Amino acid sequence: METMQEFIPFAKEMLSQKPSRKMLKVYLVGSVLAFLGVVIGIVETVCTPFSSEEPLDEELERLADQGQRRLEEEEEEREREEAAARQTERLPPAKQQQPIVGQRNTANRLHAS
Repeated sequence: METMQEFIPFAKEMLSQKPSRKMLKVYLVGSVLAFLGVVIGIVETVCTPFSSEEPLDEELERLADQGQRRLEEEEEEREREEAAARQTERLPPAKQQQPIVGQRNTANRLHAS
């Protein structure tokens, strides 16, 4: 029985044939089980988003940990940069490293010369 439109004519036909009580009980039990299956399926579909909170909580916790680690790494890098800036300020101008201009890195060349 795919739809209710098919079930109603089927029930009328069964009643017009005067089936035995045992046959009616079998059909009744089958119909009740089918109805319960539909109800359980609907309840499961409705409740599924609420029951999957545990993996979601774990995922949120993992993302929060990653964000915290990124913040800590950024803070450490800022501290290192500040320490390096303080060190270069303390050195006399002659000892500060000057950028080398005009030197080519041959390791990054993609073609033969």
